[in-house]
Amino acid sequence: MACRYFGECGGCQFGEDYNLDFKVEAYRKILPNIAFSVFASPLQNFRARCEIGVFHQDGQIHFVMRGKKSQKNKNSFVFIEQCLILQKPLQELLEVLKAKLNAASIQLTHKLFSLEILSSIGQQGAFEALLTLIYHKPLEAQWEEEAKLLQENLTKTLGFEVKIIGRAKKAKIVLKEDFLIASLKIQDKTFFYRYDEGTFVQPNPLMNQKMIEWVLEALPKSHKDLLEMYCGCGNFTIPLAAKFNQVLATEISKTSLKALQFALKANKVSNITTIRLSGEECQEALERVREFYRLRNIDLDSFDFECVLIDPPRAGLGQKIAKFLQRFPKIVYISCNPLSLSEDLKILLQTHQPQKLAFFDQFPYTSHLECGIILSSNNP
Repeated sequence: MACRYFGECGGCQFGEDYNLDFKVEAYRKILPNIAFSVFASPLQNFRARCEIGVFHQDGQIHFVMRGKKSQKNKNSFVFIEQCLILQKPLQELLEVLKAKLNAASIQLTHKLFSLEILSSIGQQGAFEALLTLIYHKPLEAQWEEEAKLLQENLTKTLGFEVKIIGRAKKAKIVLKEDFLIASLKIQDKTFFYRYDEGTFVQPNPLMNQKMIEWVLEALPKSHKDLLEMYCGCGNFTIPLAAKFNQVLATEISKTSLKALQFALKANKVSNITTIRLSGEECQEALERVREFYRLRNIDLDSFDFECVLIDPPRAGLGQKIAKFLQRFPKIVYISCNPLSLSEDLKILLQTHQPQKLAFFDQFPYTSHLECGIILSSNNP
């Protein structure tokens, strides 16, 4: 990909010299020395979400990204006319949006300082986008009227639905919906999810598909149960449910659990029990350290866990949770940070052996690398 902003825009750390093999090799050295698979992303039009700044100059709106940091200029920014890593419809949205904002009234543009965009392929197979306009000012009734017109114009011009949300300090205005319904094809079956504005969604749909398929192919069908911690909106939970007798899915975010409830109904899955617990609370509940009122209707003794799946934040698990996971015969660990994974493995490898390892290039042109590892107990 020949992007005109390579070397200036801080969104990409590398340019045309980007080398996935070099990145994998750098991280592989700190992980177990076993055979591994590598899943490469397309190098263009792969990203389904973005955050972009807005700069006002001479009465015109410009879109900007943070520039590459240096000792001399740590807060620079770069004017951008396009972003080639974004899906093509999102590139078209940015181009049309900029033109329409520059022709719009001051109600829409005054103190607009950034925007967030999320996309999905909906239940009917059509592309959709969720556009959040973020302001340093209160949003009034006239803003809502103008924003509705913009929403209609964007949808008509682009040929796909654009849903607009306005955000300001302690305020949020939803013109239609603040979520997208997404479809994801996994092993010739289509699954449906709900992606809410402001919550985490995998940025690279193709790599997300490959991660889920890799886990499904690696795990045999079991008559026992799965514990999933940090389950989010059910990204792994829903496809994996068919592999196990029961699934206990835990997550601290109420919004993510609401999205998971949608997915349960949309995909007609009935063997998943969801509960709002943090990682530490999940450990305390299963070790009977604490009693939780929210667990009053859940019989934890009815679960016979054979496997635990974890997809934690970049900081990883930490010593306490890693120790807790040693009790499970099989561990599936999805990591967006091989450095924190390597620290957790110092504990997990005391009781388990690595069976499979894979790298997924969720973030081309950066040093970030998603990986998955499957571990089996030394004493199954």
